[in-house]
Amino acid sequence: MENTKGTSAEGMGFNQDKDASNKGQSKKTDKKKWTNKASLKSDGREVLLKVAGIEYKEPGKRQRLAIASIVLGGNLLLVIATVLYFYNPAFKAFITTVGK
Repeated sequence: MENTKGTSAEGMGFNQDKDASNKGQSKKTDKKKWTNKASLKSDGREVLLKVAGIEYKEPGKRQRLAIASIVLGGNLLLVIATVLYFYNPAFKAFITTVGK
């Protein structure tokens, strides 16, 4: 009965092997989990134009996607307007009226 009063660490089965494994895990958790990858990539981008201390760098993936979407959307609107102009007399009259 004398051994029933132990420390909480002994009661949980504390040994040095577990302590060593916990230290290894704490080193892993100390690493920075969230890194700003965009800032790392932005430094590696190629400088396309440099005028008076201002650098124009190659656009990133998101910027290229946004610009491409805008250009393709505008082209689609132009194609639809052209088709409507040739096949819909009301739209042709509207364009003629607006153009005056």
